[in-house]
Amino acid sequence: MSKTALFRVVIAGRPNVGKSALFNRFVRRRRSIVHDLPGMTRDVLEAEAKLPDGRTFLLSDTGGYDPEGREKIPASVRDRAVAAIRGADLVLLVTDASAGVLPGDRAAARAVREAGPPCAVVANKIDRREGREGEVEAWALGFPEVYGVSAEHDIGVDDLQAVIGEHMSASGRTGETEAAASAEVAADNLEKGHEIALAVVGRPNVGKSSLLNALLGEERAIVSEVAGTTRDSVDVSLVASGRRFRLVDTAGIRRRGKTEQGPEVLSVVQARKRIEECDVALLVVDASEGPTGQDATIARYVAEAGRGLILVANKWDVAGKREEGTAEDFQEALASQIPFARHAPILLTSATTGRGISRILKTAATVAENRHRRISTGELNRVLGRALRDKPPRAASGRVLKVFYVAQTGVAPPTFALVANRAETLHFSEERRIENLLREAADFSGAPIRILVRERSGRREPQPRGRSKSSRPKPRSR
Repeated sequence: MSKTALFRVVIAGRPNVGKSALFNRFVRRRRSIVHDLPGMTRDVLEAEAKLPDGRTFLLSDTGGYDPEGREKIPASVRDRAVAAIRGADLVLLVTDASAGVLPGDRAAARAVREAGPPCAVVANKIDRREGREGEVEAWALGFPEVYGVSAEHDIGVDDLQAVIGEHMSASGRTGETEAAASAEVAADNLEKGHEIALAVVGRPNVGKSSLLNALLGEERAIVSEVAGTTRDSVDVSLVASGRRFRLVDTAGIRRRGKTEQGPEVLSVVQARKRIEECDVALLVVDASEGPTGQDATIARYVAEAGRGLILVANKWDVAGKREEGTAEDFQEALASQIPFARHAPILLTSATTGRGISRILKTAATVAENRHRRISTGELNRVLGRALRDKPPRAASGRVLKVFYVAQTGVAPPTFALVANRAETLHFSEERRIENLLREAADFSGAPIRILVRERSGRREPQPRGRSKSSRPKPRSR
């Protein structure tokens, strides 16, 4: 489904009035971080939402409109909010009813009025005693529609859904029914394959947002030298080389001891959640500093989640100018720091100059395919059978396992079962040996491999030769 064809609803307003809580209520999941700290949302977040009748619309959550903010980040947040308002079919201007109408509300209302789209004022937090008077006061902003709601307690949200439906019908862009949307998505998937979700992850200030902007060819995510600029995960869809991708820019993941309490903890939790939801993770490493232990920790998160992995060495335009190292030296350093990710492709890139950017999506598509690759049982046993017979694998206990056959039991990630005389965990060196044999047999680059040991079911105790069941002596009766 093309998002540009959908009716676009933009949630706007000054900081800390409950915009993100309303956004989450519409999309029916905690997609946007909610916190008492003003200015939590910075980038424009987008998600498809549905009305009770099945019609779909595109919902955008904007950062708090702060007319007084002169620093780079508040100014960028304000500019992106205004740009989203200008492209809206309907703006929901959210105010805090319990605080009344403040100068920031009037400034946001002025920005909406200058942009020109239809607007409905949403007086949020009416569940509080002070909110009842604030709902009446919201009419002073001069818009023809005011609705009192409590996003936190789901009060009045159904009225807002009805308002969105009325505006959709009046505009002629009535959206699509659920059945029509499903049919179009099915046709799109047939033509271009399923959407590939890419999570851009890494430590703070390694260039994740710059990389996202370079892939899109536009300033979609806010970029700043201040570590931790990105807080929410920003989703953006694009089509390249006949494939549909969804890029997710996540917050930087710092060491647990250095993570500040409150909003940063929520950002890191959400970043790890997006890793678990993606198909492939683009782990951005600062090439000018070299790989660190925290890069290895994040790569381990990806491996544990069973997701594809690509190591993106960003800022290579800076690192490449140094005389003390070459590309081969850097790749060796990566392999040494993150030895369990030797299967991951390494791309040397620069979001600033554009070097290597064109290879990222193509490589990501290959890794996504490798996560779903299958090897037939016959081919598996041809490749592994003799190797496991000539050198039977050892379990972690040191005991030798007798492997009868090997079978692939799953994909995403590729999972293989060694059917043996008993079920025991493999020694880590044996697991690595078998994984290397599997990677030689097929292209699993970027994809983690799971290896399990299962006991053969239905085994019978061996019987002495030359004696049948009927010839066995019967036990004496007492």
